[in-house]
Amino acid sequence: MGTTRPCPVHGPPPSGRPRTRPRLPGGRPVTAYGQVDGWEVLRCVGRQIRVLRGRAQLTQAELGETIGYSSHAVAAAEQGRRPPSPVFLDGADKALEAGGVLTAAAELVEHVRAAGSASCPSPSVIAAWHAYAPSVVPELLRTDDYARAVLRALRPTASATELDAEVTASAAHRQVLHQDSALLVTCVLEEAVLHRAYGGPEALRGQIAYLAEVARLPRVQLQVMPLDAVEHAAPDGPLLLLEPATDRPVVARTGHRTVTRPAEVRALQRRYGTLRGQALSPADSLALLENPRMSSAQRFHAGAGRAAGGAHP
Repeated sequence: MGTTRPCPVHGPPPSGRPRTRPRLPGGRPVTAYGQVDGWEVLRCVGRQIRVLRGRAQLTQAELGETIGYSSHAVAAAEQGRRPPSPVFLDGADKALEAGGVLTAAAELVEHVRAAGSASCPSPSVIAAWHAYAPSVVPELLRTDDYARAVLRALRPTASATELDAEVTASAAHRQVLHQDSALLVTCVLEEAVLHRAYGGPEALRGQIAYLAEVARLPRVQLQVMPLDAVEHAAPDGPLLLLEPATDRPVVARTGHRTVTRPAEVRALQRRYGTLRGQALSPADSLALLENPRMSSAQRFHAGAGRAAGGAHP
């Protein structure tokens, strides 16, 4: 039997007893390294800050003044509402005499922060954004009408004001696609997504037209995974890969999980590369978006006929 490695988030297990992993709704465990739940990470780090601050007998305002942050910033970090920066964690570690505990958490918190930028990638933070979308258009590529319908499906009790605010924010985020930036965007969409009419037929037509518009941009590559694809590398749900603009490692997200372990990220990168190879080419995908009534099978045979005749698509 090997020795038990201490958990980098929750600390070593109590002496003599194996640690019971916290579980998400449905019974799935929260894995502390390799695959993490970002919200749980921030809550855990926040609890550590709060306990250490209590031991030091400091108020949130006093700690904030000591490290150069407001009491609101301290409260947000303790409640897990906002990822604390490495500067915040290093300053808190020294002020609270934490012995490096908070400083050590900075790298994992930065992974969570990077994953949180998926819907609004800034070229100063993210160099490349890669997504596999099996059931719905990713937020970065949605039109307002489509986004509102998806949000309404996800949050049926939300008010019109709340939905409007989120749609407005989403519209602001996607402006990065039309800016003269270095951000590379690739996406593999299941063909079924092009037939699922969130918001009704008119909203779907507008969404497909916008995808075709975006697909013509020089740093955007959209590909459609045909319905009749025999081989498929991602049967287990959506995938997102974020390549940082700095020397930080690549971060992956599968569903609500954030993957940070380099070996696992590389495996997901290989899977995404396989998906792109199995999907229609960007040129054939654009043709399908421009003529959504044509099925991928029809498009494939048309392309094969042109290739046999010596013409290029």
